[in-house]
Amino acid sequence: MEEAEKSEFTLTPDDHRFIETLGLHFEDEGIPRIGGRMIGLLILADRPLSLGQIADLLKVSPASVSTNARLFHTRALLEEISYPGDRRHYYVFSQSAWEQQFQMAMKTLLNAGKIFRGGLARLAPEEQVRRQRMTEAVEFFDFFHGVLEDALSRWRQRRQQPAADAPPSQSRTAS
Repeated sequence: MEEAEKSEFTLTPDDHRFIETLGLHFEDEGIPRIGGRMIGLLILADRPLSLGQIADLLKVSPASVSTNARLFHTRALLEEISYPGDRRHYYVFSQSAWEQQFQMAMKTLLNAGKIFRGGLARLAPEEQVRRQRMTEAVEFFDFFHGVLEDALSRWRQRRQQPAADAPPSQSRTAS
């Protein structure tokens, strides 16, 4: 990785605005702003970046970068890359990030529906108010899961159709 480390990755003022805007968006969604900034940076990066490089480019602490990298790696937004002989960890934006978000949301909906089904099964027939609320929750989670299943299917179809102006896909293997 020494060769890639030597070539400087730079950001334009528009890049910085995009990164900051994405950071604020994530912050509005309850995720640390630095995490959103990291996602923005890695979306723009044309190569894997080390935790130190990310910290330097975003002018934040390496510890904050490390914490958020773990968070987003768990959420399948980032992929970790390693190079033989280099102990550092490098990150790229995951090529399957958006599909993974569908799958994680669907899993959440299935789990919530399961909880409500269990609660509904334990209710006595005379508990009408509780039964109505639990039934509605089960119907909601089932419905929303179906919507996401359909959307994921459409997303996959869309991804299989190459866009006329799309750059060729990059390999994520380290050399």
